[in-house]
Amino acid sequence: MRRLALLPALLLGLALAAEGEGPAERGRRVFFDTQEATFPACADCHALVPEEQEKDLERLGPGGSLYGAAVRQGWRNLRTYADVGEAAQYCARTWQKRKRGLEPEALADLAAFLKRHAPEGPLPMRKVQKTPRLLEELDGGDAARGEALAARWCGTCHHDGETALSSRLRPASKSRDAVARKVRGYDAQRRFRPQEGSMSYFTNDRLADEALLDILAYLGK
Repeated sequence: MRRLALLPALLLGLALAAEGEGPAERGRRVFFDTQEATFPACADCHALVPEEQEKDLERLGPGGSLYGAAVRQGWRNLRTYADVGEAAQYCARTWQKRKRGLEPEALADLAAFLKRHAPEGPLPMRKVQKTPRLLEELDGGDAARGEALAARWCGTCHHDGETALSSRLRPASKSRDAVARKVRGYDAQRRFRPQEGSMSYFTNDRLADEALLDILAYLGK
């Protein structure tokens, strides 16, 4: 009788173990995969909380929150994508520098993981971000505010730790124009080509021009 009483608990444990090794759990590893700290992970640019909760996060990346991505009707970047798998594949090839992109199984696993962080039902279509403009006037801004903003918006990749994906921030080390172009995704000829760099660009509605001016006051020269 005692063995029979233990059977439901054993079956439950096996079921939970099987679930933990399913597509969603594998997708979690894809989301946090840093490729041996060489390239950014999804989690370096994207949060998994509802957008209204991002204000509570210590650091923010250039990519919007992926909460609800699996049920959103469109994605905002250089264009609108058919589904989360297509969007993830573009990101994997362009920003993560995976030459062949994600394998079909990994894409399916990532979508399963994202569904765990999605509300019920489809979300409305996003407006596709138009080509973000460079600031017409780069002067001004508050360096003290800019230091705090740079730590929050840039600190995910630019920090002093061993896992930093890029060089640490050095105040007054580059021109304001160079920093602004990098943030907004422009090349030296002021052509909008964000996919050519390793840094994902910040859209105007993600990082407001006013905040960028403060960051430029701190980082630019």
